Amino acid sequence: MVVIAPVRSCRVGACSAPIPTQLLRQGVCLTHYLDDVFTRISAVQERSRHNKPPDARTIAWLRQQGDFAVTLLSRDSLDVADDRARLLELLLCLANLHESLRRLQSP
Repeated sequence: MVVIAPVRSCRVGACSAPIPTQLLRQGVCLTHYLDDVFTRISAVQERSRHNKPPDARTIAWLRQQGDFAVTLLSRDSLDVADDRARLLELLLCLANLHESLRRLQSP
């Protein structure tokens, strides 16, 4: 009987970084996941600058990213200091975005 193990290395380009358990569904390593998150947050920030606040679905997604970062930071599964630094940077970025959105909505 042949057992096929699921691929647990990043599917982006030639990247062979391991995929954290929390990202198996996305199939990417933490670095590529965070790259995508930062790109999407930048797009939300840019639209906000043009007085186009995010919709409810985007707000929910942003909250999920914050929860995800906190979850990863609370575990000892991160071996690389760079990963911790980028997750902290994500939380700071989300806090700044939240504040700018709050200012956009207040008269």
